[in-house]
Amino acid sequence: MTRSNTTDFRRRAVLGGGIAAAAMATSPGALFAQDGPVLQWWDIFAPLTDMNQRFWDAFEESGRGRVEYTNTNPATSMQALQLAFRSGESPDIFDVDGDPATLASLYEAGWFAPLTGLEFDSPFQQATLVEGATVFDGNQVSVAIFSNLWHNASLWYDSEKMAAAGGDPEAGIATWAEAHDLARAATGDGYFGLLLPLQFTNRMGALWEDIAMAAGAAGTFDPQTGDYAYTSQPFLDALDFLLQFQRDGSLHPASSSVDARQGRQRWAAEEAMMFFDGPWNSGVLNRIAPEFLAKTGVSNVPTPNGEAPILNRGAQFGHYYVSGQSEHRELAIELLQNFTSDAYYVELASRMDQPPLDLSAVERADVHPTYSTVIGNFSESVFRGPDPLISNPATAQVFSRMNPVTPGLGEIIQGAFSGAFDDATPFLQEFSDAMSRERDKGIEEAQAAGFDVSHDDWVFPDWVRGEDYRG
Repeated sequence: MTRSNTTDFRRRAVLGGGIAAAAMATSPGALFAQDGPVLQWWDIFAPLTDMNQRFWDAFEESGRGRVEYTNTNPATSMQALQLAFRSGESPDIFDVDGDPATLASLYEAGWFAPLTGLEFDSPFQQATLVEGATVFDGNQVSVAIFSNLWHNASLWYDSEKMAAAGGDPEAGIATWAEAHDLARAATGDGYFGLLLPLQFTNRMGALWEDIAMAAGAAGTFDPQTGDYAYTSQPFLDALDFLLQFQRDGSLHPASSSVDARQGRQRWAAEEAMMFFDGPWNSGVLNRIAPEFLAKTGVSNVPTPNGEAPILNRGAQFGHYYVSGQSEHRELAIELLQNFTSDAYYVELASRMDQPPLDLSAVERADVHPTYSTVIGNFSESVFRGPDPLISNPATAQVFSRMNPVTPGLGEIIQGAFSGAFDDATPFLQEFSDAMSRERDKGIEEAQAAGFDVSHDDWVFPDWVRGEDYRG
């Protein structure tokens, strides 16, 4: 989701067009709402404002109350919320992004009201209710609107260039060999087979991990042993797969100097045939290069021999909360109920960004075929994996005591492409060892603080790859 730095946006998107004003002029309920309760809603999701506005207007027209909206800056939103809570003037509904330990401390400080009475009963909704993530002391305190069952390793391509290189745009690209062969065939006269956003370390680290998982890795840790798995063969093979584009000359030389946004722009300017990206690529291209979108295709993560990719994701965190300080909790929950509806999920899907919590809503939305393809791939290949937070919420206290380890995957892959070393194995081993030391330290400190945690919380012997973990 692209997030704006605009602050203090207050109900302008639809009101500017006069739609809500007309409704207020003709609806007795809306006239009553002007004198009724006012709900303060703060969030960082600027691109959703005009869509959310329609739901706020419908709520206002019903006479239940009205919404005053503030779009907060992602860089300062937590500080703004802290100041508001300290002064007893917190918004009724807000979003907050934090690690499990932070969320636990905010709950203990009274930030979150239980969402008593909220209907959240569909299986895909119930699957998000995890103690320590969206639930505290058995009470649901947040609502997720986006799904986290997605990845940014889809392989997008220019269908015309792919056909000219001897590929089948309808069939897509399933194997690593296909990707390499097509990239080499497409390269020439200043045009290249693939462009990578190597300057975006976090994205490259996530891409590497997802390609490794698709190739057989369990994820960041091995559920059978609990050990960090960065030196496993799929991680080494995935790195070699990416490096091969550079070795054979099919990698765009600008890859070393661009991030994801710059890389996408150069790909859309027809400088390369392929580009790895997330589901939002359809929506972004629809805005910046609709002509190019019309001739793009997309495949799921390619794998060594074309086997179906399997990726894992952990606990789903929430997006919207009702304040523990709110004087209108029941009304805020009633309003929030509208953001759990099929109509909302379909509207969210139509934005072609991060997928809605209900992935099936894409089937009922007006979206580009590439977006439908990507979301369909997620439904078949992304599973709910084992997560220590789910099995033992106290592990949040371990994570909160772990310091970031560098160099991480993003920095190591940059080093590999820059030629700083020939063999990444020692660096991956050191990264795994450093992560283990940090976790051991976190466990020891959490135990000293009275929390019942151990290395065993990362061991899941009954996990089966390719199935949602329900242990």
